[in-house]
Amino acid sequence: MENALLLSLSTTNVDALQLLYLARGVPPERPFIPAIRFKLDIQSDVNCKSDFRFDRATIYALTLHFALPEYVVTRNRDKVHCTEALCILLYRLSYPHRNLDLSSKFGRAEGPISRIFSHMIVYLYDRYSTLIYFHKSLCRRSIATYASAVEARSAPMPNVFGFIDGTKIAISRPSSRRGHRETLQKQVYSGHKRVHCLTYQSVVVPDGLAIYFWGPIEGKRHDVTLLHESKLIRSLGTVFTNAAVFLFCCLGKPQGPFSSDVVAVGNDAVVQKRSTDTPRR
Repeated sequence: MENALLLSLSTTNVDALQLLYLARGVPPERPFIPAIRFKLDIQSDVNCKSDFRFDRATIYALTLHFALPEYVVTRNRDKVHCTEALCILLYRLSYPHRNLDLSSKFGRAEGPISRIFSHMIVYLYDRYSTLIYFHKSLCRRSIATYASAVEARSAPMPNVFGFIDGTKIAISRPSSRRGHRETLQKQVYSGHKRVHCLTYQSVVVPDGLAIYFWGPIEGKRHDVTLLHESKLIRSLGTVFTNAAVFLFCCLGKPQGPFSSDVVAVGNDAVVQKRSTDTPRR
């Protein structure tokens, strides 16, 4: 539209005021939204796993386990069926999609897509926030199975049940507030990754679940600092009351600290840890 007006201004005798007056009556161009409605029933299991990471039966089961109402209504009165709302959430989290990408799949504008996604995030966080930091009941119930699965893959230790690591999520370079000279660039800048970022820490178990998640913290912090600040070792001590019987550990990086709960990976670290134990036959 702007190019057409500029071309008319340069090739005709119409002045700029007349062109601006004509432009007022022309609606602005908007992204095309297909006139479709999402139906999970017509989606194949292959497409569901590719788009949502779950098959159809599992998605229906999730709507029941999450206790979603039949119709999800946002604060802005956006009304959507529970299966479609859950699919919007899963599709948005499966890959860094834009809201415009979801519009072409679900037949909704970017505004409703964003509000439905935010509503589902808040709903699930309010319902399961206590399990995000550390899922103690799952760890207590399955920790022996996790350790057996790790040992079955030729692990050098029989009591490793999870893998701990920190991850850095890049952010935009922070700027100072207007009228102030303060800045957080030094706090969030990672000299190792050479980016401005926030750091998170998690423990992943053999079945792919992240049973523990903590963060964020400034990007300049080391993984050892995250381990200390998160108090993960203290939380592991509360999982079992009889620590003499249940002695399990997480496997971390070589620069991590040594303890009965967290052991560093690497040949030297493994030999140092197992040299104090009774050799296994």
